[in-house]
Amino acid sequence: MKQFLLFLLFGTSIIMNAQLQVHTVPVTTNDLIYDSNTNRIYVSIPSSNGSNGNSIGVINPNTYLLENTIFMGSEPSVLAISDNGQYIYCGFSSTSKIRRFDVASQSASLQFQLGADSFLGPYYAEDIEVIPGQPNSIAVTRKYSGISPRFAGLAIYDDGVQRPTISDKFGSGEISNKIEFKNNTTLFGYNNETTGFNFNRLAVNSGGVNLVSTAGSIPSGYPFSLDFTYNNNNAYFTNGSVVDTTTLPYVNGVFPNANGPVVYDTYTNLVCYANSNSGAITLKRYNPNTFLLFDSLPISNAFGQAKSIISCGNGCYAFNTSDNNVVIITNGNLSVDENQMKSISIFPNPTSDYLFVNSDIEIKEIKILDANGRIQKNVDFANNKIFLGNLQNGIYFASLIDVNGNITTKKIIKK
Repeated sequence: MKQFLLFLLFGTSIIMNAQLQVHTVPVTTNDLIYDSNTNRIYVSIPSSNGSNGNSIGVINPNTYLLENTIFMGSEPSVLAISDNGQYIYCGFSSTSKIRRFDVASQSASLQFQLGADSFLGPYYAEDIEVIPGQPNSIAVTRKYSGISPRFAGLAIYDDGVQRPTISDKFGSGEISNKIEFKNNTTLFGYNNETTGFNFNRLAVNSGGVNLVSTAGSIPSGYPFSLDFTYNNNNAYFTNGSVVDTTTLPYVNGVFPNANGPVVYDTYTNLVCYANSNSGAITLKRYNPNTFLLFDSLPISNAFGQAKSIISCGNGCYAFNTSDNNVVIITNGNLSVDENQMKSISIFPNPTSDYLFVNSDIEIKEIKILDANGRIQKNVDFANNKIFLGNLQNGIYFASLIDVNGNITTKKIIKK
């Protein structure tokens, strides 16, 4: 394990208004995800970054520091996180495997091979999604290296064991290079490498994954290499197209001049793009109901192409760029100083039954996690107390999320 702190805090630029502030962390990355329980951004760092390459990096979105790196293997690429924050799954561009990262222990754990075709060679991970509510199970779109079409089938793995049925172009399936879950039984896939441009609905069950329906040329045109994100029956594509997935998929709107990685911000209910145009990058936020531009923020701290974008809490966005930066954008009006965060207290601790919470800040949600980071109990903040009498004795953590999206974690001893 390599540990270091990057003590260079690059200058903040406030370009659009007094709220959104831009910060950069100089590090080469392939992908990034956010864990709300630890309030950290996790990035895959390739060997080209130098001595701390081939690792998962941990970035603090409040201090804009790369706090730690943990070795994962040769050339980590795509990342996915379970919805309870327990595991991060990592694919690789140089080897045919997936490796799991345990968030609570901050260590690499299970790894497994994706397999190979006897003629076309090894399978590599192109996209990974964790099944909702099932942190041990993932969907993987596999690809060949140096072959077109590269798609090598969509498969489900449980703790590294593949379920028998896969969705394969040459079997009863269709190309699905990019995937997003609707729920734990429905998966959407998109073909972004051949002129079919199919948008697929797939069923996930104990046997594996099966194609249910497919629609061609969704979105229309020749949108090679598109990706999408999903929220509430809509697929938001990187070219600005919005596809309604309720029944038969169709394009029901287009965000004007949107072109780049996209994320749906559930705090503001805005769709956010990291737009790239001739090397210039602009954060654009759109209203998903009217398809109109809500606001935009030119980024002067980084150049080139934005690669992936995430939401990292209320008023926080992060994306990585081709000029080897991670850009973090925060809403200054939502910041909470350390003294204010310390005004949250829990008692009694240790406790045998009820845990009381005292806070000067309105609490929106509380999660109780065990020592391994597994969510034990989701509770709404009501009557200033939580019942823990049904939990076994041991050490737990209370993750308290306030109305501004800030997270405070408290250690609990249940006796």
